[in-house]
Amino acid sequence: MPRPPRSYSRTLAAGAVVLALLSAGASRAQPCDSTAACLRLLEAAQRQTRTITADFVQVKHLSLLDEPLVSSGRFVFKWPDRMLLQVERPQPATVVVNGSEVQIPNLPERERQAVAMAPIAAMFTHLGAIFTGSVQGLGEGVEVVAAPDGAAVVVKLVPRQEKWQRWFRALEIRFAGRELVAETIRLEDGFGDRLEITLRNVQRNADVPDALFAR
Repeated sequence: MPRPPRSYSRTLAAGAVVLALLSAGASRAQPCDSTAACLRLLEAAQRQTRTITADFVQVKHLSLLDEPLVSSGRFVFKWPDRMLLQVERPQPATVVVNGSEVQIPNLPERERQAVAMAPIAAMFTHLGAIFTGSVQGLGEGVEVVAAPDGAAVVVKLVPRQEKWQRWFRALEIRFAGRELVAETIRLEDGFGDRLEITLRNVQRNADVPDALFAR
């Protein structure tokens, strides 16, 4: 099976960041003791969230390379379904998600068409339902396990559908600290490559103009 273009990694990173950031800033509640209780705890955090901004550092371990690829940049989310991922180093790149539309400026036309046909945007919109309080139907395509890990909460998603398994085998999100702020996201793609994202300077409900997502 051929590998997807590099643009897929950028879009996967954007979706992964969204899943983690939607629960940033949650109030510390009673420790959860089951998947259902942990999901309710994280879902409650999203009720007042309208925008999210954060810096990120992304480390990707590729099976074909001895050294990991490290990049950093800025992420912006605006409810309900707009996202902006700006990679600043080492090579500038931008991914804009507006509903079901994924835009990557300056992308070659062939890769642009491939991204347009991929289920990536719809996949992460579906997975994001965990944190918006709308989990009905999620189990049809994804197995969800949530559990406490000391003072933290870890959510693991494993796709059931073959079309999703091509893009990722497992996605793990760790929420830590007194306010259960998203700390790290780990993703294993369909080829066994691993992606780890560390979030910093997370802010909720800052003013984010709509024009930021226009490309």
